[in-house]
Amino acid sequence: MKLIKYPKYLSHSLVVASLLTLVMALGSCQEEDENDINVGPPQIERVRTTDPTTTDSALTSATLGTTLAIMGNNFLGTQQVYLNDYPLGVNTAYVTNNSVIVTVTDSVPTVATNPDVPNTLRIVTKSGESVIDFQTLPPAPQILQVKNQYVKPGDELEIYGRYFYFVDTVYFPGEDVYVTSGFQTNSAGNTLKVTVPEGLDFSESQSIGIITKSGGSVAGRTSQIYAGKGMVADFDTNGALEWPWNWGWGLSGEMIKPSQPGIESLEGSFAGMNQAFPANYGWNNDKVLNLTNWDGVQIFPTEPGTDYAPSTPANKFDIRLEMAVSSTASIDGLELQFWFPDKNGNELSYNLPITDVIRQTDGSWYTVSVNLSLLTNGTTRLNTYQDLLDGDGWAKQLRLVVINPTANDISAVMGFDNIRIIRAVN
Repeated sequence: MKLIKYPKYLSHSLVVASLLTLVMALGSCQEEDENDINVGPPQIERVRTTDPTTTDSALTSATLGTTLAIMGNNFLGTQQVYLNDYPLGVNTAYVTNNSVIVTVTDSVPTVATNPDVPNTLRIVTKSGESVIDFQTLPPAPQILQVKNQYVKPGDELEIYGRYFYFVDTVYFPGEDVYVTSGFQTNSAGNTLKVTVPEGLDFSESQSIGIITKSGGSVAGRTSQIYAGKGMVADFDTNGALEWPWNWGWGLSGEMIKPSQPGIESLEGSFAGMNQAFPANYGWNNDKVLNLTNWDGVQIFPTEPGTDYAPSTPANKFDIRLEMAVSSTASIDGLELQFWFPDKNGNELSYNLPITDVIRQTDGSWYTVSVNLSLLTNGTTRLNTYQDLLDGDGWAKQLRLVVINPTANDISAVMGFDNIRIIRAVN
């Protein structure tokens, strides 16, 4: 007998056809009324999918939504089928003396909802019951946030999401670049830590992927790491912007350095703010980073041209940066404003609640990501990447401001680094 741990995913039409075929095949020799048959206690021999090509297979686990064929003896008169003590319901049309067909509903408890689930399958008939070990798996993993996308080989990568149970492999950009051991997950299945391997190659992708017994995560904006493109301000490399003084206006160049109280740099220098951020939208220049070259030199990326083609829709790009906060006070209410003036005189902006990204104010670094199309003024927004490249018609500016709309000053130390424009969607 061939053992298969992971059931196939079948289309609805194939499942229905398989069910009919299976029931007809299994029931062709059992046309007697079940009430006329005196059967003994049920006995489960194995479980398989309804795919006719898996007739000799046996499952030891299944994900939510899977349709199962329970194979064995003395199933006529089946009253109920339980997975982890949850009743699945029985359709008598799908019951023969040697098989019962059921679907694993989304309500069946798994380790994701109850860490103490028994991992059993139980069938109950008029003549008794039969129980086997059987693991009901949670849904496939979902990546909601990569804590710090600016990583290199040897760094620890921390990922937030859902259903990080029974992790088998974490894939990185590149051919055969993956990790199969050494990762750490918490009991809630919402955090995973893994060491970044050697051999990263971003020519095809910038996403990571998590594979578990339940399946694989879906690649997207929230699963990406830094691919080495699109840098506007790393606070170390001189170009259109020069550090620590000739880069626009806002905080003092003396605040661009490798450390601030409670925060150490990822690499080189970063821009720091250390103050009581004034209440009620209060203003000071020390909470501002207004990046620009006053001679009109382009500060936004244009290469590679395939990624930064001017006609590309703006919603395919993100503004990203790393941000760290060190504070013993609550930062609830603080916002990070992204501001851009377009060539038509419109001031476009978007305010991001800082706690949407920063989970702990312990000085560790988080990646902030904002879609370019979120910067608006009424109904006006950036339509194409060319709108960003045009700037205000002369200078190209991007401003970050920490805003405190609450009634009280909030004291914190903040760090900002690696401000970039990323082509997030092809």
